[in-house]
Amino acid sequence: MNYEPCIMNFFVSLHKKNAMNTHKTYVAYDAEGVLDHENSNLRTFQQLHAWQRMHPDRFQFLNMDEINFSSEHDDLVDSTVKNRLLALMANADNLLVLVSKITNVESPILNWQISKAVNRYHLPVIIAYVGKVHLEDTVEDDNWSRLPNKIRKYIGRDSARMCHIPLTQDKLERALGTFSVGSQTYPWNSTTIF
Repeated sequence: MNYEPCIMNFFVSLHKKNAMNTHKTYVAYDAEGVLDHENSNLRTFQQLHAWQRMHPDRFQFLNMDEINFSSEHDDLVDSTVKNRLLALMANADNLLVLVSKITNVESPILNWQISKAVNRYHLPVIIAYVGKVHLEDTVEDDNWSRLPNKIRKYIGRDSARMCHIPLTQDKLERALGTFSVGSQTYPWNSTTIF
């Protein structure tokens, strides 16, 4: 009996299954200075939106259209907005945190989102470093000053399950497709490099 077609069909179906990412991702990033498109994280957020439009089977970002970028940053602390963000987080499988050289590590809304995602919803956290194409083992040390305060707190206590990735489309797709609260698949600890 020839098993080759059966084996080939198995690998084709396995590849198709892995090609689709059904995990829903909540994106947290520092939204300060969004009116200055050159010096804000808005450009990265828009890049994620473009990837989702091009590959809807690979990226499912929950809050792509939820924040009104024309509003003042202070509006984000409004309880109505926080309630909407919490509702989105409740449907998320994981949390993506964007970290760049311009991230305001003390941003109240960014740190609030990270805290709620970890403490209330127990989401695995994917920390994506903007502008990096690969990471060294010392990524947390090298970028410590760029990490939001909550992330630094979780790393110091090793109290959240987080992975660190360069922000490339393939690494992002694999990390988002791997870690999920629904499947109870988490990074090893707070300093896992993926």
